Amino acid sequence: MPEEIDQVIHQTIRTRIMALLLGKEECDFSEIKNALKITDGHMSTHMRILTDENYVEMEKAFVNNKPRTTYRLTKLGKKRLGEYLEVLKRILNA
Repeated sequence: MPEEIDQVIHQTIRTRIMALLLGKEECDFSEIKNALKITDGHMSTHMRILTDENYVEMEKAFVNNKPRTTYRLTKLGKKRLGEYLEVLKRILNA
């Protein structure tokens, strides 16, 4: 059964990012970084993986002349997170 676990999500920081985004419509870079207490570099690395896999979409904009990067789960990301949680439930109930 472990081979069914989504290795993109099955990493502590990325699991927490996905869960945070599931609970909100969107979060900006600072919100996620501060909520998870991680560095800019660590955050960038994990977000790049999630966006490359199309689990999370990113939007860059300027708000009050300051750059703002916002993230939200994609339809695929929600689907994959749901599947990931189902696999964990099956493992726990086995």
